[in-house]
Amino acid sequence: MFIIFCVSGALAQNYNNYTLPTYPSMSGGWLALGGANDVLMPHINLKMPEGNWTYPYDYYPVFARNQNVTGTFFGTSRTAGSTIGVIVLKLDTSSFQEALRELYKTEAFDRVEPTGFKSITLNGTGIGHFSINCLTSGLYVLLVVDLKKLSVLSALPMFATDDEISVESPDIAAKGETLKVKIKVLQGQRNISRMYGAAIVSLETYRAASINTSSNGLKDKMTSVISLGNKSLKLVGEPKISQTIVDQILPILPDDSALAMAESNKTESEMYLIHDGDWKPGRYVLTCGVYSNNGLGGIRQKIIEMV
Repeated sequence: MFIIFCVSGALAQNYNNYTLPTYPSMSGGWLALGGANDVLMPHINLKMPEGNWTYPYDYYPVFARNQNVTGTFFGTSRTAGSTIGVIVLKLDTSSFQEALRELYKTEAFDRVEPTGFKSITLNGTGIGHFSINCLTSGLYVLLVVDLKKLSVLSALPMFATDDEISVESPDIAAKGETLKVKIKVLQGQRNISRMYGAAIVSLETYRAASINTSSNGLKDKMTSVISLGNKSLKLVGEPKISQTIVDQILPILPDDSALAMAESNKTESEMYLIHDGDWKPGRYVLTCGVYSNNGLGGIRQKIIEMV
């Protein structure tokens, strides 16, 4: 998931005008997607030879493979009645820096090969609706383009996962109790080994978490610092999903948190998160995910109220 966060940060700063419907922009030029499984984002800062970026959004839109994506572009009075293009590009996720280079190609449209294209006409108030055909799994960029000027009006990253998962857990928990979490794979390949994981951390700690990445352009020279509370972890090299990274993150988890993992060939798994008696009442973020040799399979979050 780390590589998704980093690549999205680079894109977002270049075209900083996407927002979820919860945070509308009165100035127009923003996008809203339907059916997205939104993931709360930590603070992300990138320092690369091409420039410095900060991820400006609160959430990240995640879809399941083969899920149709519907969206609305909210333009301005100046764009009312005009025809715009909605372009979908798929990025290479095998390398963070290769994906970053692909992002720069979006500034020269003759150098990119779109996965999908839609032409829509905005109504009298500058609003237009669109639908994107089923996506295969992977990392995407959605661009809204002024077809006459070939300029980007708005953009956002999207991610389509192999698996669609559901999470079952109580909405309210008491400190000292054991929180039962069940993760189910609703859509995905059968009879393969998956790692199921569930983690819970206070909303306050989650919002204060940060990822700072820097690189001189070489893969083995990239460094990333993950900070949680007053603890941090430094990673060297391009980030990739692995058990090693999970093991490294464990020691920096704050006291008011818990983590459970299980490996299974089945399409569901039950885990138990043990609450420490020192936990404070309040809102906590429960993050659940599955991954396999194919990479990240699915991710979903929910808010738990600790009483």
